[in-house]
Formats: sequence, C-alpha cells, structure tokens
Amino acid sequence: MRGSCGNPGCTDPECCCSFCGLPIGAREDDPRYETHGEEDCYDPNCELCVDRVPLVLFRGEGKQLEQAQFHDACFRQIINWRGAEARSTVQ
Repeated sequence: MRGSCGNPGCTDPECCCSFCGLPIGAREDDPRYETHGEEDCYDPNCELCVDRVPLVLFRGEGKQLEQAQFHDACFRQIINWRGAEARSTVQ
C-alpha cells in the first residue's frame, strides 16, 4: 500500500481511516497505475487519486488539536448517515 504518509505498506493507525480502520492508499500493484498519468495528479475526478489522498478533519486548537482522516467513500457514508439522522428528527 502507498499509505497517506507516502510509505508503502504503512499500517500506522495515523495512516488509517478513522471510520473503517483500513489503511488509506492504493496498492503498489493497483492496475489503475498503468493508465494513470502524472504521479502527483490529485484530480478530484480521478478514482486512484481519491483513493490515495485522505480527507482530513481538524478540531480544537493548540495542544488540544485533534485530527481524523477518512477515505472519501467512508466520509460520504458519515455525511449520508448524519443527514438521514437530521432529516428524521425534523419530521
């Protein structure tokens, strides 16, 4: 895996998704690399780039600062769940 820290095979909890607990990144042998252009593409429509780059949220300030990172798909699940929860309390 190319973890979010950039080190292949990283299993550090800080490089894992805060929702599912799996490493964030793409396997070195992912076939999408064969058709992928630039190494530093980061196109929001490129599935490989979206899989490689975590969505990071910060809360607090100074020594109280906390951070959580997520796969894009996992964060979308959280948003959908929280949105459904909010809609059900309004009705």
